[in-house]
Amino acid sequence: MKSKAFALISLFIFCLSLSAQSQERKITHLRDNIYRFQDNKHFSIFIVGNSGYVMTDPLNLEAAQWLKKEVVKRFGKKPVRYLIYSHNHPDHISGGQGLVDAGTQVIAHRRADNDMRRNQVSTVYPTLTFTDVLKFQFEGTEIELRYFGENNGAGSITVFIPEKKFLFGVDWVLVKRLPWKEMYNYDFEGMIESLERLLSLYDFDMVAPGHSVVGKKSDLKQFHNYLKDLRQEVLAGMKKGLSLKQMQDQISLKKYKHFAMYKEWRKMNIKGAYDQLTQLSGRYGQPK
Repeated sequence: MKSKAFALISLFIFCLSLSAQSQERKITHLRDNIYRFQDNKHFSIFIVGNSGYVMTDPLNLEAAQWLKKEVVKRFGKKPVRYLIYSHNHPDHISGGQGLVDAGTQVIAHRRADNDMRRNQVSTVYPTLTFTDVLKFQFEGTEIELRYFGENNGAGSITVFIPEKKFLFGVDWVLVKRLPWKEMYNYDFEGMIESLERLLSLYDFDMVAPGHSVVGKKSDLKQFHNYLKDLRQEVLAGMKKGLSLKQMQDQISLKKYKHFAMYKEWRKMNIKGAYDQLTQLSGRYGQPK
């Protein structure tokens, strides 16, 4: 009987531990009045002002409600003046109702807005959309939102604060981590082209991605190089007539082995690149 009770208590403690792990939430100061919010493996950023707040992706309703309470507790009860959606994916933009106040301007790219309405995402829909670039002032600081083209999802944008040399981007902006598995939601070529334009255009020394560690511009360049090397290796394998399995076995990309998820996702990334490149080039007879 005692052993059974001990087993039940142990199971209860284990479940509590799992629950705590599944709800890892915290706020981290990045620089000046810019903060980062973490909900498990998802991240967003927010800006604290004297008259209110600029928020980005709510992530989900429970996370948004937690964040709103924490922000009020730490920085005071002030209105959320802007809520910016990075793109259309529900795992980032759900739960906007947990952040907005009366008069909050909700901003997204037009394609993201169209998609979230079509799919009836449970969130607050945008009140302001744009197609290329949107710049606005928040307490004397310029915030620039820009669409770099197709790269991940619909209407994926970056948040750039020139004065702070700070950049926020989600999914296709990564630091020291491989893209998600087989890159199902990515436009592989589009991501490479978008990063090329971004790196040429912006002067920043801090980048906060939506799914990886914070880094510098040089780190984002390294991620860009990873994508280009992945493309080059897969194209070379295709030219040699290698099958996908042979490429997965032979393409090591070992100079990126320090990237998070290298062991878990390297072969998946190769498959994702292979699938997109064969479709793009119409190489339907390429050996599998």
